[in-house]
Amino acid sequence: MSETQLTVYKSLALADGRRRMASNPAVLAALSATEKTLFSASTGKMVAEYTDTELVAELTKTLRTVFRDVGYRAEGGDGDYIALRLSMVLRRYYGQLTMQEFRLAFEMSVVGELDEFLPKGKDGQADRGHYQQFSVEYVCKILNAYRSKRDRVLRKAEQAMPSTGATQQEIDSAKSATRRDLVAAYEYFRSNGRLPALSPIAEMLYYNLLAEAGFAPKVEVTEAEKNEILRRSINDFLARGYTGDAEELKQQGTSAPSIQYDAFALARRKALRETFYRMTREGIQITDYIKI
Repeated sequence: MSETQLTVYKSLALADGRRRMASNPAVLAALSATEKTLFSASTGKMVAEYTDTELVAELTKTLRTVFRDVGYRAEGGDGDYIALRLSMVLRRYYGQLTMQEFRLAFEMSVVGELDEFLPKGKDGQADRGHYQQFSVEYVCKILNAYRSKRDRVLRKAEQAMPSTGATQQEIDSAKSATRRDLVAAYEYFRSNGRLPALSPIAEMLYYNLLAEAGFAPKVEVTEAEKNEILRRSINDFLARGYTGDAEELKQQGTSAPSIQYDAFALARRKALRETFYRMTREGIQITDYIKI
C-alpha cells in the first residue's frame, strides 16, 4: 500500500472515529460550547470527498454567508470566480477540512476566537482583515489559524477518549468499506457501461486497489488531458467574464501549474474507466481479486 493511500485511509478512519466520539458524554464534558461546535463541524464530509463540480457548487453557496459574515462586498461575478479559484486551493491544501469548518473558520475569526493564531499587526493586534480583497492569501490566513485551533480541540477530545484514535481496526474497517464500494462501482459499470458518480478520493482509492491487483495501468498524463483541462479552465473563465485570467492561462498553456492536478485526475479517471472496460470485456469477476 502506498503512503498516500495509507494517509487517506487514516484520514477516513479518523473522521469516522470523530463521528462516533461526537456523542460520547466524556468527550462532550471535556469541551466548551465553542469547542463542541468546532468538533461537530469536523465530523462532516471532507473537502477531499467532493467531486470538482460538487465542491464549486458548495463553495458558491457557502461564500454568500461568509461574505456577509466578514463584511466583504462582492461585485458582479466575484463569487463565481472566487469559488472556482478556492476549490483548487482547498483540494490541494485543506482536503481534510469539511465545508462546515470552512464556514465556521470565518465566523470564528470575526468574533475573535482565532486571534491567538493569527498574525499580528504593528499594534500587536490580530490581523483578521481582508481589506476588501477576498484573496487566496486572506483565505489561507484564516484557514491556517483555524487549523491550529482545530488541532488543539481535537487533541483535547482525543485525550478525553484516548482509545478512539485511528486504530488499526478502524483503518482495516475503512479499507473493507473501500473494497465493497469498488466492487459496487464495478458492478454498476458492468450494468450501465459508464462509471458512477465518484469523488476524486474514491477514484484514487479504486485505482490504487486495481493497480495493486495488477489490473490498472500506470497513469500517464498526456498532452491530450492537459489540453482538455486547459480548454475547460479557459472556457470557465470566459463564461464568467474573466477575459484577463483566460488570456493569462492561454499564454501559460499546458505548463500552467493550476491545471496539473486536474489533468492528472482526468488521466487517472480515464485509466480507471479503461480498466473497468477491459475487465468487463474479459469477464473478470472482481471479487476473485478484491476480497470483501
